[in-house]
Amino acid sequence: MICTIAEIIAIFAESYLAAHLLIKYFGMKKESYFSIKYGLFFVLLSASDLLGTFIISNEMFLILSCLSIEIGFSMIFLKGGRFEKIFLSITSYILVYGINFPILALISMISNSEISEMTVSQDISRIVCLFITKILYFAAVQLILWLRKKEKHYFDVNEWIIIVSVFTVTLLIGFAMYLIIINSKFSDYIYFASTILLSLLDVIIFVFMRKMNISSQKKRERELLQLQLEIQKDEMRKLEQQYREVSVLRHDFNNSIDCISRMIQQKKYEDALNYSHKLKDRKVGKLQIYIECSSPAINAVVNSKFSDAKENGIETSFRMLVQIPESLEFDISIILMNLLDNSVEACCKNEISSQIILTISRIGVYYQLLIENTIEESVLQNNKQLKSIKSGKNKHGWGLKSIKDIIERHDGMMDIYEENGRFCVSILLKEGIY
Repeated sequence: MICTIAEIIAIFAESYLAAHLLIKYFGMKKESYFSIKYGLFFVLLSASDLLGTFIISNEMFLILSCLSIEIGFSMIFLKGGRFEKIFLSITSYILVYGINFPILALISMISNSEISEMTVSQDISRIVCLFITKILYFAAVQLILWLRKKEKHYFDVNEWIIIVSVFTVTLLIGFAMYLIIINSKFSDYIYFASTILLSLLDVIIFVFMRKMNISSQKKRERELLQLQLEIQKDEMRKLEQQYREVSVLRHDFNNSIDCISRMIQQKKYEDALNYSHKLKDRKVGKLQIYIECSSPAINAVVNSKFSDAKENGIETSFRMLVQIPESLEFDISIILMNLLDNSVEACCKNEISSQIILTISRIGVYYQLLIENTIEESVLQNNKQLKSIKSGKNKHGWGLKSIKDIIERHDGMMDIYEENGRFCVSILLKEGIY
């Protein structure tokens, strides 16, 4: 009689803890009638557990009925994602079996009894076993709720599917082990089913690890792209500063010529000579002015890259048929920085006279960038994917990825082709950031 009462108390305790875990973990969607919902959940779990333990005496019915109640209640009344609710419901029963089996084995070893006898015994060892398992289950519930408060990462749907699958298979394996312990009649079949489940578990874990690997690779690519963008931003700031300095120098230079002319007219030859020496010592820099549009960023990039081209004997041509909106200025300057760099580098390899042509225009709702450079032989024929052939590939090839990222954000498109001995890159961008 005492053991039966202890069993009922243990069922109530376990049902309360299972309900408490889910409600505290997720929280109610609506706080109205909180106590009634809480009580209803507890009563349904307790009734299902009592029915499966004392009346039907079927462990499979007990697990499925309690799981159905937990998942159903969670979906209707609790906050959170579907897969996370299923995951936590399964986890609570994995905890129960994970705690019960070791305690059963330990007490059976101390009391010199079989584990199968312990599950139906009516002596003090059974009461001790129930007490210890419920205390440990309580501690596990509190630990999960404490970790929940510290949690900062949330899984996506695919990750939840894999995690729930792993825990479901784990629960089934645990239940199979339980059946082997209490009933050896079908042990051969259960061993076979357990082997299949373990193989399935291996497959799921493999899929999960592969997904993690792909996710890690994509994260690394994002980090490298971000680093590349920061480097380009820094270069952009330096170019703009250099462009401003050259603009100031040009303005000052005109004034200085006027000043020297007046000194000569006044026959102050020595003063004019000294002034000219000071003017000569002032740094002008290599940057020349090839274009001057409304965008300082585009001016800085194009003038810098065309200056590099001029130093290498490459002819340049620029046509700007439209004014660039402010929302596109920075991204276009990043694209031009990468593509003009590639064009200058490609032309430097040519043995023939080379040219770079840049055209900025508008086609419908799109702003078009067209960059053309001379080639001696086909690039696409030997390298259709345009993979970097530079040494240290992990440090190169990110310019094109950065460009593709910008194109995607502006709902644009890119076309790469060759015609009339020129390598051509045409990029279309919509105004605004998407």
